[in-house]
Amino acid sequence: MKKTNRQNGWSFVIVLIAVVLTMGTYSFVNAKSDTTEKYMNVKIEQGDTLWELSRKFKENHTFTSDAFVKWVESNNGVKADQLQPGDSVVIPVETDINQLASK
Repeated sequence: MKKTNRQNGWSFVIVLIAVVLTMGTYSFVNAKSDTTEKYMNVKIEQGDTLWELSRKFKENHTFTSDAFVKWVESNNGVKADQLQPGDSVVIPVETDINQLASK
């Protein structure tokens, strides 16, 4: 009988870990999709840098230029010095109906 109780205890722990991992994975995936839907997607043109994009959109975000660049690198999985013309990145500028209509 002791053996059964021990097995039930481990089963509970395993199920609890599985539930936590599932919820964590869901939250991570959901957060990434919210980022891409909420913020503006910009196509990199010849000569563009993330610092220039930060200055260009400075009225639409509250980051310093360095924080803007770090956010873009982190959320897009890129390095600023490795961006090429034609690459697309999400920037921390909220999209709204007026911006979408003007494109």
